[in-house]
Amino acid sequence: MGNKKRIFIDMDGVLCEYNTGAELSDLEKAGYFANLRPCRKMVKAVRHLLSSRRAEVYILSAVLPQCAERSREEKNQWLDRYLPEIGADHRIFTLCGESKAEAVHGIKKSDVLCDDHSPNLQEWIRSGGSGVKILNGINGLSGTFTRGPRVKIEKKRDLARAVEAACLCRPA
Repeated sequence: MGNKKRIFIDMDGVLCEYNTGAELSDLEKAGYFANLRPCRKMVKAVRHLLSSRRAEVYILSAVLPQCAERSREEKNQWLDRYLPEIGADHRIFTLCGESKAEAVHGIKKSDVLCDDHSPNLQEWIRSGGSGVKILNGINGLSGTFTRGPRVKIEKKRDLARAVEAACLCRPA
């Protein structure tokens, strides 16, 4: 791996469009996660990041405890369809409500979490990493995340720029 950054990217509300009208019962139905619409600009931005080969890219996403295995399988199906470049060995799933930071060992300042949920980002930073708040028009409206970049992905280079800025925002 060398000195490559490790970039961890959330799925729901970041890579996949967040369905604001969905109830818990909808999330528990077969096919829900596999059929989420991709955030196409974010998928392109992740591909751009992958093509630069300057970072090791991981998926770090939560699954529902009550249907964890099916949620994980469906999220893997989604990734196989839209981002097959990210192999199974770079896909990490935690249970909803569990710490994403605890799922990754040896977090360093150069390890960047890209997420739309501020509590995940704040805990990641407390664990030693850096964070990028992904703005999706739903989360991030109140501006509670202030310890790193906040970015709405419009162009494929936006994510790479935000990742670089995240590492600069944090003192060593």
